[in-house]
Amino acid sequence: MVLKLDEQKLAEDNQDKSHEVGNDRGGGARTISRLNFLRVGILGSFGLLTWRLWDLQKPLADNQNLAGNTQAPQADTRYISYKAPRGIIFDRNSKKLVTNQATFSVTLTANYLPDPAKGKKEEQADLAKQRQAVYDNLARFLGMNYYIVLIPEQVNGLKNKQGVYTNPERNAILNELEKITSISANDWDKTLLKLAADKRDQDPFVVNEKEPIPVEQFDHFLYLRSKFRTDGFLFQSEAELKMLRASSLVPAYQPVEVWPSLSRQDAMLLTEKRLDYPGVDIQINYIRQYEEPKLYAHLLGYTGHFTSQDSLAKANKTAQNDPNSVADPNDPSSKINVYDLDDKIGVTGLEAWLEDFLRGRKGANEVQVDSTGHILRTVHTGKPAQPGNSVSLTIDSELQAFVADVLGKQLFSTDEKVINKQAKVREGAAVVMDVNTGEVLALVGFPSYDNNLYNKPRKEWTPQEIADMDDQDKAIQYNRAVSARYAPGSCFKLITAAAALNEKVINVNTTFNCTHLINVPTSTKPTPSNPFKCWGQHGPQNILDAIKNSCDIFFYNVSVSKGTGQTSGENRYYDANTNEQHLFNGMGIDALNGYMELFNLGQKTGVELPSEYTGLLPGPQTTNPKWSIGDTMTTSIGQGDVEVTPLQLCMVTACFANGGKLFRPQLVREVKDSTGKVVAPFEPKLIRDVTKDAIKWPTPDPKDPNRRLVLTEFRLEPSVMQVIRQGMLAVTSASGTAANSLYGKIGKLQVAGKTGTAEYGEIIGKDKDGNDARATRAWFTAFAPYDKPKYAVTALIASGGIGAEGSTFAVPIVHDILQKLFPEETKQATK
Repeated sequence: MVLKLDEQKLAEDNQDKSHEVGNDRGGGARTISRLNFLRVGILGSFGLLTWRLWDLQKPLADNQNLAGNTQAPQADTRYISYKAPRGIIFDRNSKKLVTNQATFSVTLTANYLPDPAKGKKEEQADLAKQRQAVYDNLARFLGMNYYIVLIPEQVNGLKNKQGVYTNPERNAILNELEKITSISANDWDKTLLKLAADKRDQDPFVVNEKEPIPVEQFDHFLYLRSKFRTDGFLFQSEAELKMLRASSLVPAYQPVEVWPSLSRQDAMLLTEKRLDYPGVDIQINYIRQYEEPKLYAHLLGYTGHFTSQDSLAKANKTAQNDPNSVADPNDPSSKINVYDLDDKIGVTGLEAWLEDFLRGRKGANEVQVDSTGHILRTVHTGKPAQPGNSVSLTIDSELQAFVADVLGKQLFSTDEKVINKQAKVREGAAVVMDVNTGEVLALVGFPSYDNNLYNKPRKEWTPQEIADMDDQDKAIQYNRAVSARYAPGSCFKLITAAAALNEKVINVNTTFNCTHLINVPTSTKPTPSNPFKCWGQHGPQNILDAIKNSCDIFFYNVSVSKGTGQTSGENRYYDANTNEQHLFNGMGIDALNGYMELFNLGQKTGVELPSEYTGLLPGPQTTNPKWSIGDTMTTSIGQGDVEVTPLQLCMVTACFANGGKLFRPQLVREVKDSTGKVVAPFEPKLIRDVTKDAIKWPTPDPKDPNRRLVLTEFRLEPSVMQVIRQGMLAVTSASGTAANSLYGKIGKLQVAGKTGTAEYGEIIGKDKDGNDARATRAWFTAFAPYDKPKYAVTALIASGGIGAEGSTFAVPIVHDILQKLFPEETKQATK
């Protein structure tokens, strides 16, 4: 915001200060008084202002000369570009999720600033003062902060034969820094030495980056400009610092953005003062406006400036291969780079993934300039800037808001029994997917953040905004639905069950007796042994019972193979009550890995988001060559090293729902150009049909005494899928683990699902039986309707505490979401 400073007083103050500084870095700020401005402006400025306000519709930003040199061009032809607005993003019902807010940015062009190097010797001091005046007057006009900047190489000086830096002012500078910052001179000495050792002593180092000096305190620190003769000790405004940093990256004829956003009124005020500010220009800029930032921050992401010349060059190289950026060879816009240093590019989320579609194409004119770089005439007017393409998502904004609301209410419950108060943040996620297409209708992760914050400089953030972004170690920018990895708990038993049936180590009638506790020996003798518990005592269990009751003992039995393990004997366990021995006769971890691979676990889903986590597929061939029986048992129930994302689990659930079709989760429906023409349709993509498309995975050859690995094909029989579906339906029955929140409380809607509870972290207290207990992840994943499935829904409370079970903590979330999705079918439901 423009500071309303008294202009006459500003001129007087600057004249009073001008005698205090005598070197090229000094000089007080000089301005033209309003009276003098009017005398000059009445004659010529009105016409200039009129032209400039018209020209703001296609602002100038020099890109490069004909040869693409990085030095000031020698030719008399330049290409002047003007920006294109980014594309708009809509939800599936054409509601705008992000738009562009037109604003004005302030730029400085080094070629047009007063330059001591271009003047005669007797003029150089005055030109240096004039240049400093531009920076300081602009800083006062805009309210810029000031910084103390070091060029370490110059502050240190040269080394003598003894390896000691010889700059006679170095110690005095260190002492001055101690006085200003309360950091010891000795620490500053170490900092400068480290910068030199790291080969970073030629780069500007900002002393007070996190605590800039407000412009109102300018007078108090002005003495710093004349205190030392060392050129590497600087007191600079924000604009001057940006120009210093850009000096090695941007050609002197190319404008550098020094202030990102001005209102139209302030832009007009600054335009009036162009005679006072040589080198200053106003350009049209576009700021992304996120309509509901915390609801879509993880999905949409945000845009940001390039951090280095290397990142800029890499982006331009990538963009050269994009057919959307190729223009008519006769059009000047084909002669310019896609990006300049002051442009913005998608950094995270869909803004990054869809960058090629969203960025648009700049327009450009070919102009003739004189030897000083001033424009003489336009040689060739190019095509206007082409706005970025609009994007329609699969997301239903109304559903997205509802899911966020019910997830948030459960996650931020004040019930101490189910909240892990030791967790750094309260985290959770929920996903809703169309089981027949893979379209994602809602994708929510907690905690979230305000991506509109990145539209303004950090110095304009409130203390609370800074605390929200920093104190949680950037945890709020982490997309829990696609980038976080969690043990799936008992939800994983769906895959274990399907694998065991398909490998024919069991059938639908096979039972195992659950007596709550078994002991697995560590040698050929019954003892010593390791205890493995089930959460309950279920008695005889077949596969439908085991899914319905989530019986751990059943899945231990079907997962551990018959062969010899670390005990040098047959793999076996002992009933803790009767001490009766039982031999394992399951499929083994290699086969289980094969079915995990079949369901695409351990790989990215391919959803249109960057930074997606692959998940973890644990086993002797992937993570641990010293694999044990215990590792197989914990993996079989979704604990130990196995990890998935909420999106992956929802994708697997959708596959069981539709009978075997594993669809890639889809967030983008279509991309349209400015005329409304679809330029990139996004169709459902089938990864594989797990009942038809086999995958190959290495497993030990049972006929080989050395058990060398051979490639084995894995796919599921359709009948197996149906059994798993029946088991999931039983979970929501009167005696299933999800009964409390679903049975009789969801109207006529038939729901199939699986609860899951997975321990994590350190011991944080005692459970109801007085045993040491850890915090838990609470899961529930489901699909509905059972007979003709439409949607899969997965919910996770990832920062649950002791007693935060999937059945009591995650199932209610899915219950409410299903009521929203099926209002007619559930209208008779009562809670």
